Amino acid sequence: MKQRTILFVPVLILLSFVIVTPAQAQTTNADFQQAVSAYQQSFSSAAAEKVIRTAAALPQLPPIPEEARRHFVGGTVLFKDAKSLDDFKQVVDEFKQAAHLAPWWPDALYNLSLALEAAGDYNNAILNLKLYLSFNLPNADARAAQDKIYAIEARQAKAVREAAKPKEEPVAARPQNTFEDLLRKIDGRRYLASEDNHIASAIDIRGRILVLGAVISPGAPVSRGYQMGFHELERTNSRYEIRDREFSGPVGEALGCQVCPVEYTFTIREDGSTIRLRTRFSDGRVHEDMYLWQR
Repeated sequence: MKQRTILFVPVLILLSFVIVTPAQAQTTNADFQQAVSAYQQSFSSAAAEKVIRTAAALPQLPPIPEEARRHFVGGTVLFKDAKSLDDFKQVVDEFKQAAHLAPWWPDALYNLSLALEAAGDYNNAILNLKLYLSFNLPNADARAAQDKIYAIEARQAKAVREAAKPKEEPVAARPQNTFEDLLRKIDGRRYLASEDNHIASAIDIRGRILVLGAVISPGAPVSRGYQMGFHELERTNSRYEIRDREFSGPVGEALGCQVCPVEYTFTIREDGSTIRLRTRFSDGRVHEDMYLWQR
């Protein structure tokens, strides 16, 4: 924030002065008061410019009102502590009150523009900086104010570009939410492949765990060592953590096979109605089975 004003001594007003006769001074002072009154009724840019022009013709400006100083100091303090957009809006209100009460005060106008920029009101920040440039400023102050306008214009252009971008959910969040919904949907389901000799290959979903096993029908030969119900396949890795709609896992040691399966890949359909099992064997062959949800 611009720190040009010392609050407890008379403020230095950087205006050009002209030598006038007492009669001219009285007329000029009346014009100035009229300009201030018109500005405080409309708060328009044109009225503010007229105040600045008539102020430059005065031999001596009136002092800054105490109420304007109070709002200026309040805005300065709040600006240092401001963090949120609402905070900066309060800062804007304070400096706006100071500028409205003393439109001939350059520091109030400059700090108002800084507060407007912080609040994201780039148009009015630029407008007030242009009014500030209407004062007869030292070259260094005028250069700094013009460069500040360029900086705000750059931020404004960036904000316009960002606002024009389509609003989308984060790419990573949307599939994750969909996947979690699917898990809740299929929890507890059983999926069966085609039956063969009283034994149907089956998949059960238990939370985040997929269990690959077999369902034995009542007529199954006892010599197979099965009992009625669901049995996990005779491999060490028949349980798999469901990490996504498609995931893979190694196959445990199979019993009595020459060409053994080495990897399973499970693909859960988006609507949860089927699960495809792709089995890769030790000789490089790949076999697919489709498991249907038993509604």
